[in-house]
Amino acid sequence: MDIEIKFEDGRIVPYMGHQEITMDVSPFLIFLATAGMCSAVFVQAFMQQRGLSTEGVRIIQRMNYNRFSNQVHDIDIHIDLPEHFPSKYRNAIVNVVNQCPVKQHLLQPPAFNVIPHLAGEEESNVA
Repeated sequence: MDIEIKFEDGRIVPYMGHQEITMDVSPFLIFLATAGMCSAVFVQAFMQQRGLSTEGVRIIQRMNYNRFSNQVHDIDIHIDLPEHFPSKYRNAIVNVVNQCPVKQHLLQPPAFNVIPHLAGEEESNVA
């Protein structure tokens, strides 16, 4: 499954096919798209700092699934750069994307604690 991240009028927008990914479409796809969107934020900043345009830059995030668990096994972030992109920055753009905090959190995920609270009850430490 691929998600394309586009730069549109200063916004960073995720698409699956021709449909923008929103919470109405799928909260899970929004969750997955955040890795590519975070990468796009870092790419955009990198380009702006060097006076380079994001025109012609495409970010494709490919989710590779484990068919047995039906879960994402790994994620590939493809950064398609325009012909005029300086080759001296090729490794630098990879290093910039690797700084994305969303990626870092996915590599070392936090624990999730579900804590029910009934109205009228004092908060307690439910484990």
